[in-house]
Amino acid sequence: MTTSFQVSRDRLLGRFLDCLWHQWSTLGVAGQRGGADDRMIDPEALLLATSRFGRYDSRLLDEVIDWLMANGKRINLQRLRRLREEWPLADQRVLAAIGGLLAKQATMRKWKTLSTPLPAEADPEPLFVNAGGRSQLIIDEPDPDFLRYGLLRDPLERRKMSRPPDSGRAANLLFCLRALFGVNARAEIIAWLLTHEFGHPAAIARDTGYFSKSVQHTLNEMEDSGHIRSRRDGREKIFWLTPGDWDFLITWSQPPRFPTWVDWMPVFSGISTFVTVLSEPGLDDLPEKVQSIQLREALDTAMPALSRADLAKNMTASRTLRGAELISAIHHDLENWQSLLR
Repeated sequence: MTTSFQVSRDRLLGRFLDCLWHQWSTLGVAGQRGGADDRMIDPEALLLATSRFGRYDSRLLDEVIDWLMANGKRINLQRLRRLREEWPLADQRVLAAIGGLLAKQATMRKWKTLSTPLPAEADPEPLFVNAGGRSQLIIDEPDPDFLRYGLLRDPLERRKMSRPPDSGRAANLLFCLRALFGVNARAEIIAWLLTHEFGHPAAIARDTGYFSKSVQHTLNEMEDSGHIRSRRDGREKIFWLTPGDWDFLITWSQPPRFPTWVDWMPVFSGISTFVTVLSEPGLDDLPEKVQSIQLREALDTAMPALSRADLAKNMTASRTLRGAELISAIHHDLENWQSLLR
């Protein structure tokens, strides 16, 4: 029997939320902590994804806001804005509401740059929804900080149970580097070099969300320290770190090495495209031909992100398939992607 699109959506969305919970808990958000993870967390990508999918889980979004109220200075807002512009993933109103809320603190006024005013003609809508898209009703007077951005929710109540990122967990490597080098491009560049054998500035810039020329300039400066090596490969300049020289940064026991780099923005963006299309009302009841057309359009939209995330090469679905074959292939790929969102 063919799996329904609603069932596939619920499974994929549930796994997506589990992934967000796991990563935020690793960073110090109050919640059930998962086991050791050898994949480095990208906090800006994580926040952008949560601004959208946190609407399906009120507890997750509220605990993330609580963590940001205490640790928001650890987020690179310049990089967050760059990634937001490059990838159409974030819910702009949720992100603006969070920015406005955090900007009330004198130490985090820079978050105000995210608090874009809502157009005057926009109607308020409930912030939280269930998996099927049905709105969650509010009981009390709307929270004014969210209502300002057109979002209806009950007043936010902070539990203040969040902790700072634990340097004893490999997945938090980027926060360790930000503590050393500051919340700037140098932390991301070192993180990238620690998790790759070598690379040129264009590749590092693409994966870290900075301009190539800025990365090139920063690498040239850092090379003068004697701790970063380089060589010419045609017109390209290749950079690397000498193995073993940086092992003093390993402050965790498992795994006994640096974590794996995952380009989380295209992973989150590509998979979220299918969560969206599978959430279309009545998709299961449409004729097979119409279903395959909608899935093909989603495939076209998601393919650049899936290719960038290195997910496309193992996909079963392709534009050459039609009807039932395409539908079956999409279901197969959705099951495979769930293993990535562990």
